[in-house]
Amino acid sequence: MQYRSSARLLAAVTAVLAVTAGTALTALPATAAAATATLATAPTATAAPAPTAPVSGVQAPLQAADAVTLPHPTEIVSAGATGYLTRAVYPSGTEYRWTTYADGTTRYLTAPRTTFMGGQSDIVFSRKEGEDIYWINDMTRTDNGIRYAMSHNQGYMLRGIVGETLVMSYTDEDTGVLDVNLVTRPGDATTGGDVTVIPGNVRMGRVWASTPGTALIQYYTGTGADLRTFLVAVDTATGRAVDGPRQTHSERTGADAFVSRTHVAWIERTIANRVQLVTTVRGVDAPEVTTDLGQASTGADIDVNLVGNWVTTTELNGRTATVASPLFPLTARSLADPRTTVKLLDHVSSSATAPNGDLYARGGTVAQGEGIYRISPDSDGEPVATLVAGTDAPTALAITSTDVPSTVDLDKNGGKVTLQWLLSRENAGGKVTLRHVRTGRTVEFPFENQAGVRREWQGTLAEGSLAPNGDYTWQLDAKPLNAIGLDLRRTGTFKVTRKAGLHDYDDNGAPDLLSRDAAGGLWRDEVRKTSLSTDYWSLESKPLGAGWNGYNQIEAVGNVAGGAAPDLVARDASGILWLYLGKGDGTFAGRTKIGSGWNGYNKITGGSDLNGDGWSDLLATDASGVLWAYQGTGNWSAPFRGRTKVGGGWGGMNQITAVGDVAGTSQGDLLARDTAGVLWLYQGATGSSFATRVRVGSGWGAYTHLVGMGDVDRDGRNDLFAYGKSGSFVYRGTGVAAAPFGPRESSSVYPALPTPRHPIV
Repeated sequence: MQYRSSARLLAAVTAVLAVTAGTALTALPATAAAATATLATAPTATAAPAPTAPVSGVQAPLQAADAVTLPHPTEIVSAGATGYLTRAVYPSGTEYRWTTYADGTTRYLTAPRTTFMGGQSDIVFSRKEGEDIYWINDMTRTDNGIRYAMSHNQGYMLRGIVGETLVMSYTDEDTGVLDVNLVTRPGDATTGGDVTVIPGNVRMGRVWASTPGTALIQYYTGTGADLRTFLVAVDTATGRAVDGPRQTHSERTGADAFVSRTHVAWIERTIANRVQLVTTVRGVDAPEVTTDLGQASTGADIDVNLVGNWVTTTELNGRTATVASPLFPLTARSLADPRTTVKLLDHVSSSATAPNGDLYARGGTVAQGEGIYRISPDSDGEPVATLVAGTDAPTALAITSTDVPSTVDLDKNGGKVTLQWLLSRENAGGKVTLRHVRTGRTVEFPFENQAGVRREWQGTLAEGSLAPNGDYTWQLDAKPLNAIGLDLRRTGTFKVTRKAGLHDYDDNGAPDLLSRDAAGGLWRDEVRKTSLSTDYWSLESKPLGAGWNGYNQIEAVGNVAGGAAPDLVARDASGILWLYLGKGDGTFAGRTKIGSGWNGYNKITGGSDLNGDGWSDLLATDASGVLWAYQGTGNWSAPFRGRTKVGGGWGGMNQITAVGDVAGTSQGDLLARDTAGVLWLYQGATGSSFATRVRVGSGWGAYTHLVGMGDVDRDGRNDLFAYGKSGSFVYRGTGVAAAPFGPRESSSVYPALPTPRHPIV
């Protein structure tokens, strides 16, 4: 075997002494000033809430006076006799803390670009990035301790820390010879020595601090099928092997191992991820006991530790895994009978052993949540887990916040709203379902490997249908992908509102146009326009019933009767006017009689709120050219008040159309077309008068029907639908009286004549 001399390392070992007092550190020598750390004292925090169903082998949680709260990203680094070192990584940097067992007092360890580390003692080493000095911090001293500094020549790599000893190695680039050294400061002088039991022609593996004064060192030879791994327990005071090297057969060089005062345990793991636990008694020629643990699901380490007469194993990082594994739980097995097991935690992400043999594990249980747990034997020697520091985070999948407004106004923000449900962790999959209570129609937002759902909802349901106004429920269903904890279900409610549209019979914000076929059947077409469509089109044509050929005029009049949606009036041949109350689902209630004598009017229109009372009004012209107004009441049994004369001279108009507000005033407006085909805008002024008319333009005689369809493009302004021999078109409202409509745009709702159905309102 080949060995390297330790002369190169020892010649470079130096010692620097600095004494500090209180909570502030005095200046260090100039060569080490950058490594200065600040240790601050933090108050003890409160405990995590008590569980409802403790996991087997887990003690009841500590009371508020006994447990502390640490940040959720906390991982344990090392455990000493009086406290433990933790690390929390944030985007802004890494935070280290030393927390005492006795009262939970926490001290922050902070220094720019500095790493803090330790191994089974109350000594914390600190090293600044890019430097070769390791500072020793005695955490038992209230004045932040005396600091020594140990340095070495470049090229040596820190492999592990055992108490106050650094285990370092160097591999000669030219010869490939490995040199393993122990660097310590037992008194006033720093010393270093070779670990001669490790051959020089091998490759260095991991180092574990599992028993005080003993470093368990791993090295290996060969590759592939010839790979052989060796474990040797080394006395840190002498550098000599305690039990001699023991050969293992893991096909993964990083497999975990542990040595206690009585036993050695290690993991053998194949390339196929089959995991075996091997244990044997130290110091005697004892047989190895092999226990098959099963198939691992991830590439994470299988952590192994010895606690009393029990050995614990866990597949690390189960909480963040995206697959399930039977090896995630921290499980203890009796050394006397490996078939006897105790489940201690649901998962573990990091662990450290204290000098007294207790195991400190960063992990969690569904019952008690995330934190740092102490694993120690009870009075019968069986290990139990006790929460010593919580992180205020659940282990079970939980919903951490929701952002769903109680009322969603789809008239705002372009008809969009952001809905959000956040979960406690990302490794979850499921869906959020929105359901309209009245119709039962839904939309689903699936998610996978996300910490919840954040969705910009544009007010659509399944198959592109628009969401009706009214009450909704939401339901979140989530499954933990690692199978830790139960599936999650949470529910809530919200309401969708929009302003009532002139032609929105199914209360979903989209205008509906009515048409009648030759047989007297009434049809409803929902008019849509999306960013991807080139024209205005009908989502679908739905039949509403037969027998409508008995009416000589049918008019959409807006909401006049106080129901959930706009209403319809129809006049029969005898002059009786009938009301069809809109039900809000696209259909109408049975007719009720408004009154007789309506055959005296040659034109009837409705939908504009002329007096601003919130109810649509009816306008009609008689044979003498007088325009009359009937104000809506909101009462279905008497939907209109008595008529009021608006004025004469309307005999020159061959069509009048109530369009709601298209000119930007508070009152509804009226369009009237004269016999020459000129279209005029009459802005509402009062309940029975209009402002001076404004000429819209000529050529409108080409259309047989003009319909105030409401806001089809959802820009807050009402629009106009026009139909004639050449087909159907849409004129979008501008809100400006001088030019109330933009250029016409194509529509495929109704084709050019001849067509089996003719629009009526």
